[in-house]
Amino acid sequence: MLYIIGTGLWRGDDISVRGAALCRKCAYVYLDEYTRAFDPAELEALEGIIGKKMVRLGRHELEEGLTFLNQAKDNDVALLVPGDPLVATTHITILMEARKRGVRVEVVHGSTIHSAIVGEAGLHIYKVGGACTIPMREKCIRPYSTYDKIAENCARGLHTVVFLDTSPEKQLAVKEALEIMQEIERERGKGIFADTSRIVVGCRMGSQEQELAYATVDTLKEMRLPLPCTLIVPGKLHFSEEEALALISKG
Repeated sequence: MLYIIGTGLWRGDDISVRGAALCRKCAYVYLDEYTRAFDPAELEALEGIIGKKMVRLGRHELEEGLTFLNQAKDNDVALLVPGDPLVATTHITILMEARKRGVRVEVVHGSTIHSAIVGEAGLHIYKVGGACTIPMREKCIRPYSTYDKIAENCARGLHTVVFLDTSPEKQLAVKEALEIMQEIERERGKGIFADTSRIVVGCRMGSQEQELAYATVDTLKEMRLPLPCTLIVPGKLHFSEEEALALISKG
């Protein structure tokens, strides 16, 4: 049996009571470290809650190796996934592959940044379009597709949740992410990341250090924002959304 279990938004202790109980009965417990980096304190806290040592998995094992699926044919196996486990296509692929191999699967859902940041900013969840990610410069990827996705959503009046790339070694900062997008803005010229464009930033969502800000690109680049962060590029705003954003406006 394979259990795909969401760990929730923050530090492992957002995992559900049911999810933790299932981990304790499993022969093997794996942790996805590809879609979100965990620091040592988080890993220690999570292992304390579930009462098990975890084997950390990277991109290759989650997308190609999948040896844990073979173990799940004869054993109870848990795969812990940051946030809500079926938000990323990586985990939907694992779910489909398990079913193809005849492995029974149970999903334990968790809280997700998708709804958390949108709701806490006071925006309407049904007005959110497709999400996208700004990659680190080190990956040598010019994120034109990211810009185009945001432009497509904006043309339809939809909000865009924008993730900032992360790895075990680094988390992309808001200032650098905005600078990357402004380089493309100078080419595309749609005004999405102009100096005066206003964007929502959610920092350390779900934690006691959570911060929300709604400000111009220029202002955000000067702010000291604790990582990790997620952005929202607003689309057409309802008057109630404008009122909510005014409460977290910075300048």
